[in-house]
Amino acid sequence: MGVDIDEGFRRRVQQLHGKVMETFMSGSCEGLTFEAIGDCVRGQLSGLGLNVVEVRLLNLDGVETSNPDDVKYVRAVANDGQVDHIFTFAVVRRKNLYNVLYLQSAVSIK
Repeated sequence: MGVDIDEGFRRRVQQLHGKVMETFMSGSCEGLTFEAIGDCVRGQLSGLGLNVVEVRLLNLDGVETSNPDDVKYVRAVANDGQVDHIFTFAVVRRKNLYNVLYLQSAVSIK
């Protein structure tokens, strides 16, 4: 089962990814404890109508980590019922609180 990639599909993906970027760049996941990072990302993406499949905290090399001193990125995979959307967020640590900022996104078409 493939996805028909037409102009409507591209426009829908662009609008959704734009909403995600706007949501995260407006400060929706700022001032978090380390433990709250994954829940905030899940909550924001779910609030935009996505089914969150996976949230992983990554170090600078892209390796999964549970160490608060090493986390630099969040990788989230979410589905809209048709395709998987892959989001990468930067994690900025200020003192002992974390801000999650939109970095990039992609679509996985199988």
